[in-house]
Amino acid sequence: MILLGIAGSSKLIKYCTRFTDEVFNALLSLNFIYEAVSSLRRNFSLADPSNLTMPFVSLAMALATYVSTLKVIAFDKTRYLNKSLRKTVKDFGPVATIVVMSILNTLPFLKKWNIPTLMVPDALQLAGGRQLLVPIFSIPMKIRLLCAFPAVLLTSLFFMDQNISTRLVNNPENHLTKGPAYNMDMVALGAVTGGMLNEMVEKLRLFIAKK
Repeated sequence: MILLGIAGSSKLIKYCTRFTDEVFNALLSLNFIYEAVSSLRRNFSLADPSNLTMPFVSLAMALATYVSTLKVIAFDKTRYLNKSLRKTVKDFGPVATIVVMSILNTLPFLKKWNIPTLMVPDALQLAGGRQLLVPIFSIPMKIRLLCAFPAVLLTSLFFMDQNISTRLVNNPENHLTKGPAYNMDMVALGAVTGGMLNEMVEKLRLFIAKK
């Protein structure tokens, strides 16, 4: 991905049409919707069948977040305040809504229902207590060669995701003032992915060990 960015490959995205953009975004949206519904469904499966208060409270909070987000997005079409403030509410309202709902979940009257949240360790450490550097050459050569094919597919996915998403954000309809830097984004994404390589290698090593 770093080489793709250095080579200026992001210019190839100009051959994608608006139809491609919409289809790709629809797939991403379906993925996020599925994950959200799956999380809510998991709350019902983990709850005590005789007491479903927790999953219903979680569902209520999710619906409240969704409805509130729709309201703040549509705020610029109202007659309240002036145009500049309405636009500010629309731009920053969704993030503010998520922050407010997250804070509400920490308050005693809601926290007592033990709604599941993201598990975060108390100390700064790597996942599973692994080492920072994992010896990639400890994996057999044939396994590394087999990994090349899915790596190409994953790179293609990252390439499309990064460039199509960035192009939509930088659409003239959004009236942004910051210029696009697609290739620099690809280089940064490659560096981040390279930093996560140790995590993937460790999982692969564990998988091979179990076999």
